[in-house]
Amino acid sequence: MIYRVVTYDKATERMKGNLPIPPALLRKAKRIAGLQARDDGLGEYLLNDEQTREIGKLLGFRPEPGRFYYYVEPYQPPEDTGFQQASEDLRSGPRGRAKGE
Repeated sequence: MIYRVVTYDKATERMKGNLPIPPALLRKAKRIAGLQARDDGLGEYLLNDEQTREIGKLLGFRPEPGRFYYYVEPYQPPEDTGFQQASEDLRSGPRGRAKGE
């Protein structure tokens, strides 16, 4: 599991971006965000303005609290199963050649 800072536009409440928290900075970021051991991995954590500024300094970004909500969220990347989404041309085989060529 990784953690990331996620931004949501205040006007639309739509997610606008996310920034993974490097493992070397995770402990400090969790402390700033106020995560407790019992909270670990259980949801999203809204940052107040001071927490947002501190996380911004830690991770090297300039927050815009007037425009965005900032959260620390756990994220479990999907497992690579070896299946890729089908291309637009389902008739194509490997390397773009039609099947049977």
